[in-house]
Amino acid sequence: MNLRLLSFAFAVAGTLTMSAARPQVVAHRGYWNAPGSAQNSIRALVKADSIGADAVELDVWISADNVLYVNHDPDFKGVNIEKSDSETLSKLRLANGEPLPTLDSYLEVAKGLKPDLVVEMKTHTDPKREDVAVEKTINMITEKGLTDRTSYITFSRNSFDNLVAMSGRPVQFLSATEPAMLDKIGGDGADYHISVYRTNPQWFDELRALDKTINIWTVNSPADLKYCINHGADFITTDDPELAMQLVEEAYAPKEMKIMTYNLRFGELADMDRLAAEIKAHNPDFVAIQEVDVNTNRAASKHNNGLNYVTELAQRTGMFGYYGRAIDFGPGYYGIGILSRYPAEKIEKFELPNPGNEEPRALLIGTFELPDHKIVFACTHLDYRDHDTRKKQARFVADKLTQSPYPALLAGDFNATNGQIYIESIKAKMKELTNDRKTWPADVPQDKLDFIFGYPKENFQLKSCFVPEPAQNTASDHLPVVSDIIVNF
Repeated sequence: MNLRLLSFAFAVAGTLTMSAARPQVVAHRGYWNAPGSAQNSIRALVKADSIGADAVELDVWISADNVLYVNHDPDFKGVNIEKSDSETLSKLRLANGEPLPTLDSYLEVAKGLKPDLVVEMKTHTDPKREDVAVEKTINMITEKGLTDRTSYITFSRNSFDNLVAMSGRPVQFLSATEPAMLDKIGGDGADYHISVYRTNPQWFDELRALDKTINIWTVNSPADLKYCINHGADFITTDDPELAMQLVEEAYAPKEMKIMTYNLRFGELADMDRLAAEIKAHNPDFVAIQEVDVNTNRAASKHNNGLNYVTELAQRTGMFGYYGRAIDFGPGYYGIGILSRYPAEKIEKFELPNPGNEEPRALLIGTFELPDHKIVFACTHLDYRDHDTRKKQARFVADKLTQSPYPALLAGDFNATNGQIYIESIKAKMKELTNDRKTWPADVPQDKLDFIFGYPKENFQLKSCFVPEPAQNTASDHLPVVSDIIVNF
């Protein structure tokens, strides 16, 4: 999310999902590692713009005669900025030969460039002088027409309170503060060192729950940059913006995935080896399976009695397996399951609405950890007899998936076809990711009952969908559906 959009984002807090946004790269003190550059130099600002950095971080001090300067440390070449006048400071030269930049000269150049500005108000020895620095900085940024492109950060609680009260812009605290306290004191976001987040990983979720932005500094190694990307940082402050931008680009490049849904008919028509072979032949990333037995005793499927279908199929396919019980059946259970190439961070089972007092049905939702992202995958199996029950179940599953903070997939046997209200209510919120091939009964298909959907719609693209040709000796009474999709994170 671009910094200039943050004011709008906070105005509609709750309608935007910060954690799902592409991380923005903030060039720490500009791109000062570039040839001919220096920390907090105008050249570093220009170089950050030339590579397309989203924002530039800079540090502001006030001199003894009320001139604002851009520099990180309180001293430069042995000269204390707070205690020196502008005549003395104007003679100082950066490592690249530029004069120590005034904020005025810095902002004049920034006006003609694209990066947003992250302005750090430094902690001065005299709080009253610090107050003057804050007020003059805000006024100058306003005069330059840069207000909408600027956010503020600080270690100083004094400056923090002034910025919150006076700037009208996002203000992030640099001093590690618990999310609840940050919210209490009026911070729009947290801007903490990466070690703070590693020590307190729960703060990621706590900050998101409070609609706070997450900035992480100063992140330079590939491993640390990937940590920030994987944990959904909104902003990454770095001394190596080109590397950070490259890794963000790679992480957020569209990814191809193979998604499968398959009603197993409780294993009546095939043993575990054949069912596993049917799945493994397609090499899917995720599989939604329905009519799944665990430790049951069925006369119709004696070859599978006593088996945990999810465990057996996971072992045979080399995938992770997760189960959602719908009802008790004999000595065991009957329900739905998920097979995944990726480990789950969280698995939740929800009982579906059942106003008609029909057979209980479930929704199984998992949050899965991909190498660079998280994705939600869900499996369900709707009622087939009662209209009101199925209608409420369809709306329930769509509502659950559209609350996801990550791209979400829903697959299963919906006991409904295109054009019916059950499917259309889901399609109103989610994108269908299958073709029109009929899937049931497998030998002479008459209806398409098996679907895959994605949310948000714009994050998913159907590349192709495969449904096998009808056959007499099928492994189930449903044909499997396998979709090759493209996911934009």
